Amino acid sequence: MEFIFFFVFFYPLFMSIFWMMGAVIFYIRRERKEREVPKLDVYPRVAILVPCHNEEVVIRDALIQLSYNRYPNFEIIAINDGSTDRTGAILEELTGKIERLRVVTLSKNMGKAMALKAGAVVSTSEFLMCIDADALLDKDAIFWMMQHFLDGPRVGAVTGNPRVVNRASLLARIQIGEFSAIVGMIKRTQRKLGRIFTVSGVNTCFRRAALHSVGYWSPDTVTEDIDISWKLQLKHWDIRYEPHALTWILVPESLRPLWRQRVRWAQGGVEAALKYAKQIFRWDSRRMWTVYIDYWIAVVWCYAFAFTVLCWFGTNYYPEYWPDTLAVETLIPGWTGVILAFTCLCQFTIGLILDNFYEKRGLLRYLFWAIWYPAIYWIISAASTVVAVPKGIYKYGKIHYAVWRSPQRRLRDLFIWARPGANERHLFLDHPIMVYSRRVAELMITVIFWGLWTYLVTPLLSLGLWYLGITLFIDRMITLGGYETFAKQLFNYGLAVFAMWLLLTLWVTWNLRRYGERNRRNVKPPHVTKEQMAEAMHLSLDTIQKLIKSRVTYLHFDKHEHPVIEKTSVDR
Repeated sequence: MEFIFFFVFFYPLFMSIFWMMGAVIFYIRRERKEREVPKLDVYPRVAILVPCHNEEVVIRDALIQLSYNRYPNFEIIAINDGSTDRTGAILEELTGKIERLRVVTLSKNMGKAMALKAGAVVSTSEFLMCIDADALLDKDAIFWMMQHFLDGPRVGAVTGNPRVVNRASLLARIQIGEFSAIVGMIKRTQRKLGRIFTVSGVNTCFRRAALHSVGYWSPDTVTEDIDISWKLQLKHWDIRYEPHALTWILVPESLRPLWRQRVRWAQGGVEAALKYAKQIFRWDSRRMWTVYIDYWIAVVWCYAFAFTVLCWFGTNYYPEYWPDTLAVETLIPGWTGVILAFTCLCQFTIGLILDNFYEKRGLLRYLFWAIWYPAIYWIISAASTVVAVPKGIYKYGKIHYAVWRSPQRRLRDLFIWARPGANERHLFLDHPIMVYSRRVAELMITVIFWGLWTYLVTPLLSLGLWYLGITLFIDRMITLGGYETFAKQLFNYGLAVFAMWLLLTLWVTWNLRRYGERNRRNVKPPHVTKEQMAEAMHLSLDTIQKLIKSRVTYLHFDKHEHPVIEKTSVDR
């Protein structure tokens, strides 16, 4: 049992160090040299796909903002996936106001994957930029993404850097640190390792030829972004991470939607791991082994963490029945927690520094809220994975279409109260007294948790000073009092970190020698013809020609997932 408790502590510790090292290497090799928006030799046509379901609150502002994008050659394709609100009427109204906008309407809600496929049907653009309806794409993001496609014909997708735009609530502020210190760092490191676990579904550009080769998106998974990432990479398409390609996103601001989001993410990982298990362990898929093994180790850690909490509960509430070999007296960590807290603080500091280059609002001030991450997010992540794994195994192969749920727009609702016709609930929630009360409550809770943080970090700082004093004044010390034991532990810890750094460096060097020296820039990238599109979509060539010219298209998918065109219109 000691091994389980040992694993619960050391896995997040060493993975934090690993992500930090990988992110720093990525920054030194890739990011620090690139500051100006790339100037491209050519500007291939890009279709910006915006799937939406019941998005009447945000869709107008989102599409208007997209129409001002600086990339010179693009079109916007909004896909109305069976909305029951005014989304469809708003989209048709905007087709007469936004020159580049085209609209596809699905008569039935079939989920994001099928909505994206519908958008791909009506466009012949070589590149498909996928963005959520409640996200704002940076005006220069496509330039940064396109340089990767033009540089590498085997690049199948480029995923961008999601940035949190709603920062009023405590949960939103915590997620700012998460997207920088966790999501961003992991993608940077995985990119150096050669394979990425998943693209960001809210902000990714795809090469059509890559999507065409794998049959486009799968509708039977709850997370189409994880599924398409694995499909592409198992077909030897490259996925790159571009931190300069920013997208401003909304994150959950209460625990219930956050919990649903994390369970869905975890279930999507399980589905992908089961679906592609046979393909993963083929020799030609060996570059995916690191992603696959790391995923299952993370799943095991979540169950080990849950088991530790169960042991603590049994030890303290049922001591007469609980065996001594599984006793966990307290969840408040000792020296292990001190080291882990310090490492976590370093990770958040580095992550916020790296992403601070892309924001002008001073990300480092959100380090103040990083204290909440171990307290809340480890618990949520572990619990959601424990719930999602059996759920994903049970539902694997039983989901036909992962349909949408009507979204909750709490952030936008906060601004609706100032508009004419606002209801009393909005006025009540945003009354200065209510706002002030929430801020006071958040401040009080934060002070309590910062007290816990001080409790963890202060002993480590004092121990460091003590060790420094021994080193400087060892000849004046009467007793070392455990100096040799501490020095041995510190040496082992440093040796483990050095071994991780060495392994990562050797892996990156091997990747560069094995793949980096191949000159693929002279290889002509694949292209999907209209005839190939017609064959893949089971449509005639004349129908494809009509769809390309249409401004408004109505369609549905039959039981074989083939598009059936109901009506098209070229009117503006």
